[in-house]
Amino acid sequence: MSAPSAEYQPPANTRELVTTWLRRARESKVAHYEMADRLGRRASWFGLPVILITVVVGTSSFASIAEGAVSTSAKIAVGLLSVLATILSALQTFFKFSERAEKHRRCGAQYGAVERELEATIAEEGASIDALYVASMREKLDQLAEDAPHVPWQVFVEDRKSLQAEAKRNNALAKDAASAG
Repeated sequence: MSAPSAEYQPPANTRELVTTWLRRARESKVAHYEMADRLGRRASWFGLPVILITVVVGTSSFASIAEGAVSTSAKIAVGLLSVLATILSALQTFFKFSERAEKHRRCGAQYGAVERELEATIAEEGASIDALYVASMREKLDQLAEDAPHVPWQVFVEDRKSLQAEAKRNNALAKDAASAG
């Protein structure tokens, strides 16, 4: 998730390690939910035109039966619309936007569960983070990463910027609340 950089410093202790994993889990959660939203929109981009076109084609078919004689240009237009609906439907099936979106939603929820578990561990006063806990959490994160569908790097970059902006806003609000109280 994090871009390799020269200034990378590995965590100095287990609390820093768990905090790093918390940040990565949050970034992954946000990225997977973002991908789910993007893929859901793409499913709509293909699905809605298919519905509209098939409605037009179906209505035209009934109209032609009622009217009797239909012009050649109308028949060609209806035929082309029918082909377009077929192509869009085939693309929607091929790309599996809805199925992929659901996988990303599920993965985002799993990262969210890990995020909450890590938050609870960090928030617990005087909690000792032992090697067994670290090994268990590493195993969970490794399994999630292995099972997770691909998220393009650009999504992580965009999401990191929005998370950083959100953190700045939250810090400013906290300072305002502290100075007011």
